[in-house]
Amino acid sequence: MSRLTWAWLGSLALLAGGAGVIIYSAQSGEGPGRIALPVDKVEIFARAPAPAPGSPGSEERIDAPALRDDPQHAEIMPNAPGEEGEDGLILIYPGENDLYAENETDPPYDDDYLEDEHGDGGYSADDVVITIPGRQAKPVVAASLTPAVQPIPDPDAALLRTTPLGMTPRISADGRKAVSYYARPYDGPRAKPRIAVIVGGLGLNTAVTERAIDDLPPEVSLSFAPYAKNLDFWTRKAREAGHEVLIELPMEGYGANPEALGAAALLTSRERDENLQRLDWLMARFGGYFAATNYMGSKFSADADALAPVLEKLRAAGVGYIDDTGAATRAAGGLPLATVSRMIPAAADDADRRAVQRELAMLEQIAERDGMALGKTYAYAATIDEIAAWTRALEKKGIAHAPASALLRTAAPGR
Repeated sequence: MSRLTWAWLGSLALLAGGAGVIIYSAQSGEGPGRIALPVDKVEIFARAPAPAPGSPGSEERIDAPALRDDPQHAEIMPNAPGEEGEDGLILIYPGENDLYAENETDPPYDDDYLEDEHGDGGYSADDVVITIPGRQAKPVVAASLTPAVQPIPDPDAALLRTTPLGMTPRISADGRKAVSYYARPYDGPRAKPRIAVIVGGLGLNTAVTERAIDDLPPEVSLSFAPYAKNLDFWTRKAREAGHEVLIELPMEGYGANPEALGAAALLTSRERDENLQRLDWLMARFGGYFAATNYMGSKFSADADALAPVLEKLRAAGVGYIDDTGAATRAAGGLPLATVSRMIPAAADDADRRAVQRELAMLEQIAERDGMALGKTYAYAATIDEIAAWTRALEKKGIAHAPASALLRTAAPGR
C-alpha cells in the first residue's frame, strides 16, 4: 500500500481510539460531571437579572417578611378594661417618619418569587446547572469569606413561664438566667478599655432592621421595639448572626404625650398592678433576650415608687436592665444593670454623620478614662454605616469591642 493509504488508515485508528475513550469515560464516571447547585451557592457564577423598578426585590432583600407599612396597622396590646380610646396607639420613635419611604407598602411578593412564577427572570434551584470536569458529581460547599459566627441560643422552654398574655422569662429550676444564657460570650482582655453599643428601634422598618443585623458586627447589641411585627423572625435572625438582643419598654418621659407611647406604656399615673400587667405583655412579645432597656422614660425612671416594681420583676425573671436616663440605679437593688454613657444621635441622613462621629469619639475618651463605656442609638442607615466603620478601627486604637452584656453590674440592694 502507498504511504497515503497508510496515513489514512492511521488517522482512522486514532479517531476510533478517541471515541472509545469518550464512551468509556461516560460510562465509568471518569468524564465531565453535572453538578446542580442552589442559586444561593452559585451567586458568583449566575445572578438573577436586576428587577424592574417597582418590582419585587427592587429595594428590599428577598426573604424578609414585610413589616407594618402604615401606623394604623401597628400591632398593640388590647385595651385594658375600662380604658377607652387607646385603639390605634403606636410607639413613636425619634424621627420615625424618616424611616419610611413615601407611600411605602408591604412588598407584594413572597418566597414563591424565587420560583419564577412571575415569568420575569426569577431563578429556582433547578434552573442552574454547571458542568465542570471531574470524576463524579459531588456536593459543593460555599466558601465563606468571613469568620464563623457563634449564634445566640434559641429561647429555652425551661427559661419561660406561661402568663395570660404569653410566655415570659423566668429563672430555670437549675438556676439559669436569661441575662447570662442569652448574652453574647465575651472573653476579651480585661486590661483593655471596653466599649459596647446598642442599636435600638429595630423591627419597625424591614430594610433598616435587616441592614443592622447583617452589616453591624455581632458585638453590637440590638434592641427591638415591642409594637413591631414579625419579632420572632427578626430576633431569631439577629441571634443567628451572633447579636444579643434586648426588648424595649416604652416609659413615660417629661414633656411627651403619653398616648404616643402606646397602650402598653408604663406610666406614673397608673397603679402598680396596671403597669406590671403591661410589663407582662411587653416581656411576652418575643423570647431570647438577655435584658430590657427603656424607651424614653425620664419621668417614669425618676419616680422610684413607679420604677422599683418593674425592676424587681425583671430581676425575679432573671433579666438584666440597661438604662439611658441615669436614674434607675437607686431603684435596682440586686438587678444586673448598666447605665448608658452617651446617646449617639440617630442620623437620618449624611448631614448628621458628624454628630455620630463626635459621640463615638466621646465613647472612646470615656472608655480610656473609666475602663468601659456604653453607647445607645436608634437605627438609621447613616448611623449604621458610621458604627460599622468605627468598630473596624477600634482594635488598632487598643480598645476592645464588647457586647452590652459584658458591661452589666449587679446593683447593690437598697434605694
